Amino acid sequence: MKCPRCGNELKDGMLFCEHCGEEIRIVQDFEPEMEMNMETFSTETFSVEEDFPMDEILSDRMESARPKDAGGSMKAPGTEPFLKGKIRRIKKRFLSLSIQRRIVTVIILLLLVFGAGGSAVAGVRHFSADYQYNKAMEYIDKKDYVKACAYAQRAVELEPDNVDYLLRLAGCTYAAGNEEDTISLCYTIIEMDNSNEAAYKRLISIYESRKEYDIINELLLSCGNEQIVNQYPAYIAKPPEFSYKGGVYNETLSVKIIANTKGTIYYTTDGSVPDENSLVYSSPIFLESGQYDIRAVFINAYGVKSEEASEYYYVDVTVPEAPLVAPEEGEYTRPALITVEAQEDYTVYYTTDGTLPTADSTQYTGPFPMPVGVNTFRFVCYSASGVAGEETQVKYSLNLHASLSIEAARNKLLFELVNAGIIQNMGGSVKTGTGHNVYGYKYAVTIDGTDYYLYREYYEDDAGNRAGTGTDYVVSIMDGLCYKAVQAVKEASASGVKADDSQTLPDSGGDEGQETRKEPWPTLTLQDINSGTNLPEE
Repeated sequence: MKCPRCGNELKDGMLFCEHCGEEIRIVQDFEPEMEMNMETFSTETFSVEEDFPMDEILSDRMESARPKDAGGSMKAPGTEPFLKGKIRRIKKRFLSLSIQRRIVTVIILLLLVFGAGGSAVAGVRHFSADYQYNKAMEYIDKKDYVKACAYAQRAVELEPDNVDYLLRLAGCTYAAGNEEDTISLCYTIIEMDNSNEAAYKRLISIYESRKEYDIINELLLSCGNEQIVNQYPAYIAKPPEFSYKGGVYNETLSVKIIANTKGTIYYTTDGSVPDENSLVYSSPIFLESGQYDIRAVFINAYGVKSEEASEYYYVDVTVPEAPLVAPEEGEYTRPALITVEAQEDYTVYYTTDGTLPTADSTQYTGPFPMPVGVNTFRFVCYSASGVAGEETQVKYSLNLHASLSIEAARNKLLFELVNAGIIQNMGGSVKTGTGHNVYGYKYAVTIDGTDYYLYREYYEDDAGNRAGTGTDYVVSIMDGLCYKAVQAVKEASASGVKADDSQTLPDSGGDEGQETRKEPWPTLTLQDINSGTNLPEE
């Protein structure tokens, strides 16, 4: 075929004249040779660089092909006329190719473009922390923790200060069974964020499974977030605290030692180092006069030992002197009053069971009768600030050499009361009510030179409830004479105690059991049981 414009012989398949560039408008029939060419064009040796040299397309070496302007000078690269000329030449060269080679060229160019694009996308993803993190999450959902670790590690490399990425990586390493890396990552997170609860929780979980409770204690003690610390109180062993700060005090102290959780406090008061063999704290430590160097440690339920805590106290208070007790200890055959003298503003307490008196023991308020039999009394003075003084201990043996025993004298009294119509029978039944009277022995007294047993009257109902009637009776220890005893108005001459003095008496083993009451201790006046009249004074 020839060019319709210049007559130049055209090659088969050409769409433009190579000589003048005229476009050839033809419609080719499909031929078997074309099919063969299409089947084999993919294997044909073809080079884009050969047909379109890159240095000619993209470099400035095409200066020789630059068109000249009207003045004969070359057009500058980048100018519109220059670019248009370059595009025309590329187009012309492309059109001069056969159809098969054009198709191959287009395909190769597209592959180059998409290949470069794919490489670019892969490169962008490799440097995208968010992409790496999201991929890690995908593999975590699939429970493929090895691959998840790789992506999470890359995310951390790209953004090493991102706490969320670090936490996710720590979770991956833990799930993959790498505890040491997990521990290292958690400490890194805590250095960046000391209030990160997830990091502390992960560490405590690991150390708890290893039974490394000392490390848990140190970890929590170093945590500045009380909200986190308060979630794990049982693991912490804080130094014990004292209810009083050390110093000089002019009053007695009751010092409490407090621990932060369940466990045991060991302490010393002499300044020695406390350990598991020291005193176990169970109640407040009472500090009287003197110096006390208290040191304490706490061991929690997991065996973790705290740091030591200590306080030094100097208590400067006056210690009460021992009370003076009369009469002197010894054996007695006549009733006697026990009296105690102490300094003003001091309170005297005593016991009869052999124990050391405390502020909860029986308080001495005035003279009281010596009980029959052998009895030991211990007396101690206490100051207003609670300081206990030295004790006074006395032992009395009162043997009255009586003709009647206490029980025989009681029966004599019951007989006289029945005769007087005060009770109905020896069981103490009364006219009114369903209960009965009971007569309990209190103590021995001396009235106008005669010794008596004193019995107190009580009314007891059917339920066993007992109450005093306010009536006392006395029975002579020698002849069994019975009288009603009433309080005299005059002062007692023998004891030197005024008639309005009173004393709480100790239990003397009578039927009233543990009952005590304010006991009048003036000189008693005797009355006839039947008439109620006073006996004449001797």
